[in-house]
Amino acid sequence: MCGFLGWFSPTPSPRAEAFAGRCASALDRIVHRGPDDSSDADGPGWWMGFRRLSILDLSDAGRQPMSFGDGRYSLTFNGEIYNFGELRHTALHEPSLPSSGDTAVLGSLLARDPVETILPTLRGMFAFAWWDREKREAVVARDRFGIKPLFYHHAADGALFVSSELRPLLHWLGGPLELCQEALDGFLRTGSVPAPRSLDSRIRCLQPGHLLRWCDGTLTEETWFTPTWPGPEAWITDPAAQRGAVRETILDSVRAHLVADVPVGVFLSGGLDSSLMAAAMRHLGQEHVQAFSIGFESGSGVPDESDTARDTAAHLGCDFTARKLTSDDLLGELDGYFDHLDQPTGDALNTYLASQLAAQQVKVTLSGLGADEWFAGYNYHRLAALAAASPIAKASLGRPAGHAVERVLRLLPASIGAHPTAKALLYASGGMGRTPQEWQSRARTLFDPDQIARLTDRKPIPPGISPSMETRAPGSWLHQLLLCETDTYLADTLLRDNDATSMAHSLELRIPLVDPHLFSLAGRLPPGAKLSGSVGKRILRDSFSDLLPPWIADDHRKRTFTLPLMKWMTTPRWRDRILDTLTSTACRDRGWISPQETARITETCFRSSDGTKRSWHLSQSVWVLFVLESWAQRHAG
Repeated sequence: MCGFLGWFSPTPSPRAEAFAGRCASALDRIVHRGPDDSSDADGPGWWMGFRRLSILDLSDAGRQPMSFGDGRYSLTFNGEIYNFGELRHTALHEPSLPSSGDTAVLGSLLARDPVETILPTLRGMFAFAWWDREKREAVVARDRFGIKPLFYHHAADGALFVSSELRPLLHWLGGPLELCQEALDGFLRTGSVPAPRSLDSRIRCLQPGHLLRWCDGTLTEETWFTPTWPGPEAWITDPAAQRGAVRETILDSVRAHLVADVPVGVFLSGGLDSSLMAAAMRHLGQEHVQAFSIGFESGSGVPDESDTARDTAAHLGCDFTARKLTSDDLLGELDGYFDHLDQPTGDALNTYLASQLAAQQVKVTLSGLGADEWFAGYNYHRLAALAAASPIAKASLGRPAGHAVERVLRLLPASIGAHPTAKALLYASGGMGRTPQEWQSRARTLFDPDQIARLTDRKPIPPGISPSMETRAPGSWLHQLLLCETDTYLADTLLRDNDATSMAHSLELRIPLVDPHLFSLAGRLPPGAKLSGSVGKRILRDSFSDLLPPWIADDHRKRTFTLPLMKWMTTPRWRDRILDTLTSTACRDRGWISPQETARITETCFRSSDGTKRSWHLSQSVWVLFVLESWAQRHAG
């Protein structure tokens, strides 16, 4: 692991000390105290441990856990604070500290001011644990959008165990996993486990923008940041001003994310977002930009974007490294992937492969992730515009009319039902719901409630009712939809998965487009600057057209980095591996998913010769079940 562990208890614990000893070989340093005062045998027990990926201040002075205030405070911190240099001079007025890195700045600030005052000043990705010996209080906090993960267990005796990975907590608790049915339903519904739950009911995931306070066994949770966007009165209406602000803010964010004492590379596909990152790096004066891409053998069933990425790298003057995978190559990577997977997910294998490639040459890479969520880049965003404009979809008639259209489409051949026109009709008729929350939820649904009921042999636990987004993004259905994406798909799937799979290779993945300054600006851009007709992310293309190669700037299609699972999963070796896993005695005895319904789903997928979007949905359903059981066999006990 690259990250931290922390344990805080009202009383010392031999079991906790023994666990710290077992972890010592996997951690660079453990700071262990308990009780805090040798004269107080009943004082609290605590320890912190850290495994370092050295990016800033490579010397021993940058090692964690780090002490402050003559030993009163201790800090262990995972992530990067990109404005630490500015904070060092403007907030601390300290030109020099014992360490030149960001940990020393963060700890010095926390030792001086309350945590709720410091958190809003931080620009970066972080999860940290802060211990105050005098108050006997621990504060644990996570960044605004959830770039860095944090899991915790609050025991019956009051002890708090925190970790930047789930697996150490599973080892700490021991025994078989205690399944959280609500988390399992959420995973089947969306292909990822929704915070604040984990698949183990004893372990929670701290939500983005939240903090925990622990004192003598009592734990409270607070919200320190909620994503909100202003209404039309705050929107920038002048197109030239919009373009200038976007260009300046993105370049400033990329510049901030390049701060490191080691080389920084970039993931490069054939799409806009990663090309924008590479172009910005070169524009900012990075002479040697190393770009990394994954491609596939010919005839794999999906576009091989590595050739386009190679052309883009050449156009921008970047060094380029690519790996072209075969079906057997990808199959051979699965065991390592599942071993490192912190939680089951249907969406992270591509980042795992790209990180594996990049880690051979660099310790840090930039990613273009986040543009789709804040600048309306997904294809279904354009379809949602039909629902927003349709009087039928918004009226009370919309729900029964939409259900009728949905029933008819299910009766038609798959090639017709999966056609974009049919999708458009479904949205316009109200079949995908009447609110932005419903559109987003339906678009991200993999298994519907009836399918989950058949898979689990019980009535599924419905997700909590999402509060209306109208107060958080007044005056725009699109902004409300994008904030739904920020709360769910961005936080629970993309950011969490990308961190876990990059850290598996000791690679730090930085995401300049998920930045508080850019988020604030995105909320002040009118919807039309993001989504205009059939063109998404319009403002990004307009703002950087001079830096991008024409085949990127002029291509308005949504390109996704897609693994060729739909075709490769039907080959004999893949099919045998999947069926062996899903029909195993372990899978049947575990009882998480119905053997009969699983067999029906896999048989339907493997018998299908359909090459439409419906077939992709079938293969993705099988893939998610395969990932779930493969993860469980390794991590569920």
